[in-house]
Amino acid sequence: MADLAMSAAPSSTPATPDELFVAAYTQYRKMVRFTIINRLVTSDYDLADDLTQNTFLRLYRYRTKLPTTRNVGGLLRVMARQSVCHYFRLMRNTREVPADTGHWAYSNRPLVPATGGTLAPVRDGYEGGSDPDMDEALRRIRTGRQMAVTA
Repeated sequence: MADLAMSAAPSSTPATPDELFVAAYTQYRKMVRFTIINRLVTSDYDLADDLTQNTFLRLYRYRTKLPTTRNVGGLLRVMARQSVCHYFRLMRNTREVPADTGHWAYSNRPLVPATGGTLAPVRDGYEGGSDPDMDEALRRIRTGRQMAVTA
């Protein structure tokens, strides 16, 4: 395998860190993307591209410490695996929050304008399972059933 310093600059002048980075990017971009795609559970190519860019961003920040005589392919492969692990670690701590956090008893009710430009369900006296006097609520249900049976 050709030395990165040789492919990035003429042999008479030493390669700068930016030239080494450009050479590493052109030489190893496909390998890093393929490594990330193989580590992902799904075939999300957009996510693979994002993680590839994050990997090369980390390499860019590390470019002043890059070895000029060694192949950086192994380093990039490790960085790619770490990017995938970091992504899954962040996803484990991410939880979706539902947009409708209201009480279930207010579902499928007409809405009226409320303060602040929001909407609120119409108050019709029914509070769902949150009736403070449960005995009275059960009595109303029983008398309603008896009236329906006798009618």
